[in-house]
Amino acid sequence: MNGGANIWAITPEERDKHDQKFDTLSPSMGYVSGEQARKFFLQSGLPASVLAEIWALADMNKDGKMDRLEFSIAMKLIKLKLQGTSLPVLLPVIMKQPPVPVPSLNNPNPPYGTISVPNMSMMGGTNLPMMTPIAIATSGLSPLTPMTGLTSLVPTATGLSPLIASNPTRPLMPTVGNTTLPNGTMGLLQPLPAGALATGLPLSASPYSSPLGLSSSSAGINKASSLLDLGSSSSTSSSPSVMSPMVAGPSDWAVPHASRLKYRQQFNSLDKGMTGYLTGLQVRGAMTTTMLTQTQLASIWTLADVDKDGKLKAEEFTLAMHLVDMAKNGQPLPLTLPTELVPPSQRVAVNGSSSSLYAALTDDLDIEPPQKPKTNLTFEDKFKANLERGNAELEKRRQVLLEAERREQERRAQKVREEQEKREREAREAEERRRKEEERRLERQRELERQKEEERQREIERKEAAQRELERQRKEEWERRRRGELQIKREQEQDDIIKLKAKKRSLEMELEAVGNKHRQISDRLRDFQNKKKLQRTELDLISQRKDTRQQDINNLQKQLEEFQRKLSQLTPEQRRLTEKLKNMALNNLPGSTMTTLKLGVTEKKGTCMKLQEQLETLEKETAAKLAEMDQYNKDMQELRESQKKQQAALEKLRGIKEDKRRELIRRKEQEEERKRQEERRRKEEEEAQRRIKMEKERQWQEKLKRDEEERQRRLQEEKLQQQQQEEERKKREEERKRSAALTSFKALYPFTARNHEELSFNADDIIEVDETTEREEGWLYGSRQGKMGWFPESYVERVAPSDAANNAAAPKALLQSQLSNVLEASKASGTKSAFTPTHSPNPAPSETQGQVVGNLLAQALCSWTAKTDNHLNFNKDDVIQVLEQQENWWLGELNGEQGWFPKTYVTLLGEEESSDMKSSPPDASESNDSQQLEEYVALYTYESPEPADLTFSEGDIILVSKREGEWWNGSIGDRTGVFPSNYVKPKETDASSTSGKKKPEIAKVIRAHSSTGPEQLSLENGQLILILGKNVSGWWLGELQARGKKRQKGWFPASHVKILGSNSGKSTPAPQPVCQVIAIYDYTAANEDEMSFSKGQLINVLDKNDPDWWKGELSGTTGLFPTNYVKMTTADCDPSQQWCADLNSLETLSPQEKKRQGYIHELIQTEERYVDDLRIVQDVFQKPMSESGRLNEAEMNMIFVNWRELEACNNKFLKELRIRKKSGGENMPVQMIGDVLARELSHMQPYIRFCSCQINGATLLQTRTDNEPDFKEFLKKIATDYRCKGMPLSSFLLKPMQRITRYPLHIKNILECTAEGHPDRGPLKEALERAEELCQQVNEGVREKENSDRLDWIQNHVQCDGAAEHLVFNSLTNCLGPRKLLHSGKMYKVKSNKELWAFLFSDFLLLTHASKQFTSSGPDKLFSNKNNVQLKMYKPPVLLNEVLVKLPDPSSDEPVFHISHIDRVYILRTDNINERTAWVQKIKAASEEFIETEKKKREKVYQARSVKASGIGRLLVTILEATELKAAKPNGKSNPYCEVTMGAQIFTSRTLNDTLNPKWNFNCQFHIKDLYQDVLCITIFERDQFSPDDFLGRTEVPVATIKKELENKGSVTRRLLLHEVPTGEVWVRLDLQLYSK
Repeated sequence: MNGGANIWAITPEERDKHDQKFDTLSPSMGYVSGEQARKFFLQSGLPASVLAEIWALADMNKDGKMDRLEFSIAMKLIKLKLQGTSLPVLLPVIMKQPPVPVPSLNNPNPPYGTISVPNMSMMGGTNLPMMTPIAIATSGLSPLTPMTGLTSLVPTATGLSPLIASNPTRPLMPTVGNTTLPNGTMGLLQPLPAGALATGLPLSASPYSSPLGLSSSSAGINKASSLLDLGSSSSTSSSPSVMSPMVAGPSDWAVPHASRLKYRQQFNSLDKGMTGYLTGLQVRGAMTTTMLTQTQLASIWTLADVDKDGKLKAEEFTLAMHLVDMAKNGQPLPLTLPTELVPPSQRVAVNGSSSSLYAALTDDLDIEPPQKPKTNLTFEDKFKANLERGNAELEKRRQVLLEAERREQERRAQKVREEQEKREREAREAEERRRKEEERRLERQRELERQKEEERQREIERKEAAQRELERQRKEEWERRRRGELQIKREQEQDDIIKLKAKKRSLEMELEAVGNKHRQISDRLRDFQNKKKLQRTELDLISQRKDTRQQDINNLQKQLEEFQRKLSQLTPEQRRLTEKLKNMALNNLPGSTMTTLKLGVTEKKGTCMKLQEQLETLEKETAAKLAEMDQYNKDMQELRESQKKQQAALEKLRGIKEDKRRELIRRKEQEEERKRQEERRRKEEEEAQRRIKMEKERQWQEKLKRDEEERQRRLQEEKLQQQQQEEERKKREEERKRSAALTSFKALYPFTARNHEELSFNADDIIEVDETTEREEGWLYGSRQGKMGWFPESYVERVAPSDAANNAAAPKALLQSQLSNVLEASKASGTKSAFTPTHSPNPAPSETQGQVVGNLLAQALCSWTAKTDNHLNFNKDDVIQVLEQQENWWLGELNGEQGWFPKTYVTLLGEEESSDMKSSPPDASESNDSQQLEEYVALYTYESPEPADLTFSEGDIILVSKREGEWWNGSIGDRTGVFPSNYVKPKETDASSTSGKKKPEIAKVIRAHSSTGPEQLSLENGQLILILGKNVSGWWLGELQARGKKRQKGWFPASHVKILGSNSGKSTPAPQPVCQVIAIYDYTAANEDEMSFSKGQLINVLDKNDPDWWKGELSGTTGLFPTNYVKMTTADCDPSQQWCADLNSLETLSPQEKKRQGYIHELIQTEERYVDDLRIVQDVFQKPMSESGRLNEAEMNMIFVNWRELEACNNKFLKELRIRKKSGGENMPVQMIGDVLARELSHMQPYIRFCSCQINGATLLQTRTDNEPDFKEFLKKIATDYRCKGMPLSSFLLKPMQRITRYPLHIKNILECTAEGHPDRGPLKEALERAEELCQQVNEGVREKENSDRLDWIQNHVQCDGAAEHLVFNSLTNCLGPRKLLHSGKMYKVKSNKELWAFLFSDFLLLTHASKQFTSSGPDKLFSNKNNVQLKMYKPPVLLNEVLVKLPDPSSDEPVFHISHIDRVYILRTDNINERTAWVQKIKAASEEFIETEKKKREKVYQARSVKASGIGRLLVTILEATELKAAKPNGKSNPYCEVTMGAQIFTSRTLNDTLNPKWNFNCQFHIKDLYQDVLCITIFERDQFSPDDFLGRTEVPVATIKKELENKGSVTRRLLLHEVPTGEVWVRLDLQLYSK
């Protein structure tokens, strides 16, 4: 052939040339070494890489040397490569076979007597079999059986006789070329049927005994092969030859060579592990980039995965990418893979197990090339043309037969020559056999030598292994000894360390003792100084009092002198008057005049005596005070002497302390040097050990990797087996399900189908139902009279087995198969019935963990800040839309953001408020079709003061709409709310209703009703409802059988329906309650038609015709009762009136006072229940958990915090409330309650700590519960206590937070019902303020805890490497108190678009950038504990007192703003305008507050200094320098400044950076007010920007001491030691100037 694989075939001539070249290379034992071949091949001029590829293809056994065949293959490949042919990926099979001679199509005399048959045209309708393939034993060839002849070329029906004799004398093997078909297509080579070879030409003309004339020599094989090498002759057809080569090679593959190379490189790049194949995941990336559909990619994978192993080899991957190119070019993909596209290495597997050449040929010829368009010829024209072509063909064949006869004669003439050639050939064959035998002997010898060499290599490896093992043992022994030595050395060093530590401790103790003594002396000195100041003050006061008394004495002395002067003047007058009196007496003067004069004299004498006594008293006091002053002066002298002695002792102690400190520092340095050396040695040893360990680990990892690959392979095999077994099991189970029997049901009521998927029937009809069908609850799928569809289960009843036994089994089986087929057809077509289940029968776990809701609104009771990235932030009074409810956490949406939050922080809004704030769909029943409502029965009575709770009595039916955690949402009639789940149980289905004993009740709607919530039914006239339950409130529970709508359960008013009988003809309207009354006494029924009830129960009145006896209903019981035992009530009556047992007393109160007393009663009762809950937690949970030892003390404190303090607070509170209630009498109105509330709420501070730490405790409890099943079971076990009512510990831990937020609500309710002017109104207002302040403090505590947590997060995630000082975020600022995080978020630099994360604190702004890129949708995501991002400081922190923020253009829409800091400007961009506004406003506000704080501080200092001087002198102070200050920075330096004070007068020096010996030369002036009280204080600080300034020492100098030392000597320079620090002293110049008197 001219094409195909013949280019790879090696001809005998080429083989002879190759053998000659092979012999010239001096082969050794029949082989050429690699070095010999390399030198010879390099002469071709090909690159070394190409020659390496040729060597890899030719060296078939990979032994590194070449025999004659491999050398010949290599030479052939080199020749083809030099001619421009690309090298094959795999070695063609034909090159491994013996040389094949190239046939000559132009040779009229084929060798060995073969006869060439010219091209034959086939007539239409004839089938010309030519060759029959027969299995062959040898590789690549099949022996051909001799054919005795050919069948007739023309059917006998045409009247033509066979043209070939039936018994020719010679066998003949024709060479068949391509035949031309009538339509111009190529001829096809078809096999001959075995029965058709009775006559015709023989296939072989060989004279040998073999049927084909093949001998054992290679020449015979070559000749036989040449018979099969069929080429195309000079055919008139324009189509190419369809004959495939004998062995398919890469050149006949339809994939272009360039594509093969490209996709081979892509395959190598994807095959990272060098496994030789690609999995689906590895191919997916390359496939998805092609932009083809999933269906096309799936078809391409199916076609390319030829061996169906789920992986693509190199050729399969190339084929897949070729198919992708075809699809992208618009070519249709074949349904099955054509043969020309099958990879060469896979064609044997594709074509079957036969190795026949003809099978491969026929496979290649199955697909015809495109035909030329046919002309419109009639049948007669075609018949004539075929007849003419047949006659011409017969003539050709006649000529062929004649030519065959001639050649037969020539063959006989040549027979003698052939016999001679045969003998020569046999001689050559014998020689060849001897040569082959010699080669086999040499091969055996080489094999023995190779085995010996391998044994020698194994022995060498064993010796090396033994040597390595011995070396390893020696090394381990050395390591053991080394470890022992190091251990001994380590113990010795540890002993030294212990000794040094003991010595260090002793020195520290001595130092501490010295310091204690120093502090004691300082304290004593300070006490003496204080005592001195006090005594001086007392002396001043005494002096003042002395001056005052002296002045009084002087005044009295002046008065005394005046009086004495007057007395001296009056004495003569007295004598004169006495004489006159005597004279008057003698003259009988009136007695009254005498008496007056005597009294005046007596009064004057008394005044003189008093003044004399006061004078004596003052003189005594003055003498005493002078004596005390002398004593004080003596004491002061003694104190000064004692102070001097103590100062000397202190100086001595300070010197000793300094010596000890220097010794300690020297020893510490020695110890650190020794540790560094030891650490260096230890690291070197560890590095050596690590290298050894890494080498061992590498070897071990390689072994593990091999084991893992083997294990994975076994697991994959096991997985495939399991999948097969699982599929078989599923098939068996499906077959078993299909074989289930049908069940018969009898219709109770007629039912009319509402759509084509439902089944209509009449009463008493029999319906066949397949109960194994997947269905929705309450609906069945059955068949009646050949019609199938869905119908309500409540409309039918099951037929007893005895009745169903009469039905035939065959119709049931037929019906069952029909039902199954209909259901499968509906599912396959994608149609969904209104009653087809829309939910999965086995929902995923994530779907069952939470109830999804969408129509609930909740209002925040207090603020909540997100703790993780999936939490929701909100403030107090925010309205949140609840999307999903879990046990203790709800999912909500606020301002477009979604997240989780604790349900205890919110309260559900009422239905009216919800409907106002969020519009509901027009048809509530339509919008809630998918909501699953379930019925539950109350186990206990549940009462709650909370407005959002649903109260019920034992036995009530509750329609549950949401089941989340321990608290569920449900409804009873028109009332909805939450209730504890352990108070109810699922309603048991009534089995009697299906067995026929009890028929379900069906009601018909007689009046329309619009639902007000999702738990109610919207009714329309004529609808049917299945009654599920009845409630005494007049609301019934039912299932709506609405046409065109899905099944829906809900509540509806009983007055809007009528009950249908079994015949659907009679109707009984439901009784409608007239009103409700409340029992005021107990009543026991005396007759059967009467009804018993207890005091306080609510009764529904059904009939009031009789004025004395009414008909009512209570808990399902109907009967008569006397009207004087009940009292009318209304819907708005406050149930809190139960506090008063005396109804007469209740009537005397006003409605407002009734409500007030009811709210007070509610407060006291809820407080009692709350205190009981606190005790339950301590008795049921806290004590068992502590005694079990499952939690340590720290964990217990984290969970329960200060629970005992809470219990003590509320116990005292409850006790006060009870005392106040009893003081007015049992069940009597409480007049004053506000004072108790105000007094006790001020003692509720423990709640601040508990609520702040509650989140951490709840998180710990949840973590332990999720991770430890035993701990979870333990909590469940202790929660089974009857007092818990089924609630877990987590619910109890939320009660304190709930209770503290309820106090303001209770007080507001009481205050609203308290009249103006009531004595309790003022205390209630105060109590309300206390309650709100307590809630605010709790919120502030929670916020401070959150701020502290965020600052700790920043400390752990921000690397402050470039900061001037060590930043501690959660600490005090320099002047603004505790640091607070004001704002945080993401920014971008405008120029570089670099992403920055900014944190705004109360004193500075910090810009950071992430070490690696990450995403975050807000600050709550950034501060998540799961966020492990590491941030680096972008620039040094920007202090807010040095910053200026401005907008480039306020009207601009770009969110850009500028931050100016000293000489640097930051141009930043935010995500939106709102974020920019927030940043600018908050930075400005924080900067203004910082600047204002510093301004106030400076003004205060300035005001103190600017006070008008009014003292006795002034002190000029110059701070020269300080030396040997304490180092406060890591670099061993400080930034010191000096603060000099005297009373309120303050002066501050400048700050000098990085020095321990600052030189300030700082001057200041102080006004002296008191020479003995004023003290000069000098304090040195380390200037810190982000924390309070560090203390570097202080010293004090009294002004009196300065005066004594100066003594008019002028200014003096002193060296002052700094106290309270280990080192440091300051040099000052002092100049005291006293003003003259």
